[in-house]
Amino acid sequence: MHRNRKITYYSLITFTIILYFSAVIAFAIWSEHDRKALILSEIDKRLLTTAKSIKYLLAPDFHDRAVDEKSISFQEEMINRKIIQDFTAETEFKWIYALVEKDGKFYFSAPAVSEQEARERKSWYFYPYEDVPRAFIKAYQEKKTCYDNYSDHWGTFRSVALPQTSPGGRTYLACADYDIKHLNAMLKDNLIKSVLSSVYFVFFSLPFIFILRSFFRTYSARLQKINNELKLHRDNLEVLVNKRTDELTESYKRLQDELNERKIIEQNLREEKDRANKALDEIKTLSGLLPICASCKNIRDDRGYWNQIEKYIQDHSDATFTHSICPDCKRKLYPELNKY
Repeated sequence: MHRNRKITYYSLITFTIILYFSAVIAFAIWSEHDRKALILSEIDKRLLTTAKSIKYLLAPDFHDRAVDEKSISFQEEMINRKIIQDFTAETEFKWIYALVEKDGKFYFSAPAVSEQEARERKSWYFYPYEDVPRAFIKAYQEKKTCYDNYSDHWGTFRSVALPQTSPGGRTYLACADYDIKHLNAMLKDNLIKSVLSSVYFVFFSLPFIFILRSFFRTYSARLQKINNELKLHRDNLEVLVNKRTDELTESYKRLQDELNERKIIEQNLREEKDRANKALDEIKTLSGLLPICASCKNIRDDRGYWNQIEKYIQDHSDATFTHSICPDCKRKLYPELNKY
């Protein structure tokens, strides 16, 4: 049993340490994710503001006229290119451009063009965007602003596609690209820093973990000692309880015997009492000194009156008298009867 408790104790310590390390690592990952989301949110705000500005850089009816590769002159294309180029140079974005759709395909209507691209092609107006991101297509179809991370032969970008409507009712996309190649590297560095910071705090907390471990071991030993003492007291208590129970059982038995004897004695007393009461009911006795006349045998009562003895006895007892004559008186009073 002690071994099982020891295993449970070490399991608890191990689980606590693993839980702590997991919580630190999870916090580092969550912190990095939260930082990334905050940075992307700020980039998205600037992307949207830039995309909304494109319509103010072009002629109001430009996208009503930009319907095919020949509808805009090369001179107007160059004017728009310079405006877009200058605006892009004043921002932190890699590319700023507008897209139009024709027959299910997308084309650059007002793109920013680098010097290398200008040397490769003279005109970039209505140049097809072959690998247009799916998010851009969704934004155009659903008329809803969409953000997307994508990579193509121009680089890796965080982009916005903002559906806009020309005065003539033609839909086009105002877009801006932010180069996130350096952002990914920065986020990776931040993640490494977060992990290193978490590891630092983990190792910094190790002394406290060992102190806590020592405390729990001491506390566990004390609990074990107390438990053993309680077990010993419990065993002794069981012996005392059993002994006391036997004593109480014996006392109860003796008490029952005494109660039975008392019942018998009480029954006998009641019977004696009944017999005494019955005898008292049957007789009354005279007691004390009775003044009696030496001559006539009359008795003086407690009020000073003299009464015949038979009357006094009748008044002070339940006895009654019936008349008869004794032999002596018979001979004395009726001598003639003695002859027979």
